[in-house]
Amino acid sequence: MRAHLYTLSLACVAAIASPSTPVRAAEKVFQLEEATIADIHEAMNAGALSAEKLVELYTARILAYDRAGPRLNSIIMINPDARADAAALDKERLTKGVRGPLHGIPVLLKDNIDVAKLPTTNGSAVMKDAVPPEDGALTKALRNAGAIILGKAAMGEFAGGSYNSVRGQTHNPYNTKRATGGSSSGSGAAIAANFAVLAVGTDTSTSVRGPSAYNGIVGLRPTTGIVTRAGIAPKNLNFDSAGPMARTVADVALMMNALAFADPDDIKSIEAWGEMKKRGASGGDRLDFTQSLDRGALKGRKIGVLRDLFNGDPEISALAEKALVSMREAGATIVDIRLEPSFIEMHLRGGIRKMRDLSDYRFRADWEDYLKRFNNPNVPKTVAEFIRIYETEISQSPLPVEASVMNLLRTSMKTSTSAPEYKDFIENLMPRSTAEKLAVFEKHGVDALVHPYVPTFATPITNPVFTIEDPSFVKSDAPVPATMAGYSSVGFPSIVIPMGFGSQGLPMSIAIFGKPYEDRQIIGFAYAYEQASKLRRPSKLVPPLAGESIAYQTK
Repeated sequence: MRAHLYTLSLACVAAIASPSTPVRAAEKVFQLEEATIADIHEAMNAGALSAEKLVELYTARILAYDRAGPRLNSIIMINPDARADAAALDKERLTKGVRGPLHGIPVLLKDNIDVAKLPTTNGSAVMKDAVPPEDGALTKALRNAGAIILGKAAMGEFAGGSYNSVRGQTHNPYNTKRATGGSSSGSGAAIAANFAVLAVGTDTSTSVRGPSAYNGIVGLRPTTGIVTRAGIAPKNLNFDSAGPMARTVADVALMMNALAFADPDDIKSIEAWGEMKKRGASGGDRLDFTQSLDRGALKGRKIGVLRDLFNGDPEISALAEKALVSMREAGATIVDIRLEPSFIEMHLRGGIRKMRDLSDYRFRADWEDYLKRFNNPNVPKTVAEFIRIYETEISQSPLPVEASVMNLLRTSMKTSTSAPEYKDFIENLMPRSTAEKLAVFEKHGVDALVHPYVPTFATPITNPVFTIEDPSFVKSDAPVPATMAGYSSVGFPSIVIPMGFGSQGLPMSIAIFGKPYEDRQIIGFAYAYEQASKLRRPSKLVPPLAGESIAYQTK
């Protein structure tokens, strides 16, 4: 099954790279800026590019723009073994051939994902010595697919916001006064700035899709459990999901082929893959997401438009209206939907805070269980120890902790999953949330829901160290739909795709929200929209460096 899937994926890469077969040699130019997996393989197959050279080029960009220049601060650390790993994969390409589409492709991992020999800081200075004994499940899968772990991307501390006590604030590559969104802040900024081809983020509330939208890239939150969470520092295991981040939908699909598999070490993975087999969506423990890359995927489909979410910044609403025109021209039938006031309150306003507070009852037990893997005595093993170190040491440092982190830790000392309200949350509130969302699809007979991902462009930076005032920012009190995907007994898949830029040069995305286990369908819809619009653009603040263009001959 795995070999068959890789064969299909490689065929997809070839099709994307060369829609028609040339009969004569022609000169081509590989451009690092905005390079896709297909572009890279084409240059590698022609002998013009190696994985080792690719690592060198991306490292140069990180040094030029992350550690200097605009100082985006999106990378916690560069993997010191990345170049050697790339050289080994180059040798393997020559002697044995490629493992699959990710062979020799540099990937950044959010710094809550375990990588052997590198600390998993979770954005916390307290975790600076937390080196896991082995790779997490996703890291192993990526290495097995031939990917190169280029480094660890910055993140909001304890998976919240875009600031941490390790390196401080991550900046938006389109406007360094603005935030990146959180908490996969580094993953979003780094891919937008062309510091790597792919990144993995994690999404509890919004943390893959928010940074993707604010940084103008593609980000997918899969159905919870489709991608394993084993070997990832937990935030809230009722909702947590890892997800791919890239500059194109095709690259997201190729990465999902490596990330999505049944994992016996994650109970949500067992449940999700079991459910897919019942539905006939999967005959084994893998899926080929590239089969969804169809320009005609929207043809004849009914797309529900959540009109209550078009009341934010007028520029964002205008961009979303243009996106709907593109979808309609691609063959979709557009169905306007107005949500019930009770639905808005439950899933877009006050109800989400209640759900999150109740779900966090499990945090302390999950976090302390995760900490058991670290053998280093300098790594605290209890929430109480974290609170003490934050209060006595980190609070006095140049990069103090966010108040939200301390609130999470302190509150967790007073809550427990044995509480009757938590039992009611799991048995009644979560299933009700799932049912009410599914009812929207059924009532209107739609295949997916769409909406502008958030009602404002990237927000001005504020953190414990400094605040940037930006009077040009347009505020909004419109409902924020970010948590609607995850906050239910079954997490719903949601993907964001660039839909253009506002007058201040900041990007924004349209979101496509699907029913559980229909991840491939919304990837198809996203691809069809992307191909019809093609609105992704690189930032002028991080232009190409010398040596990033390579001319070569192809046949």
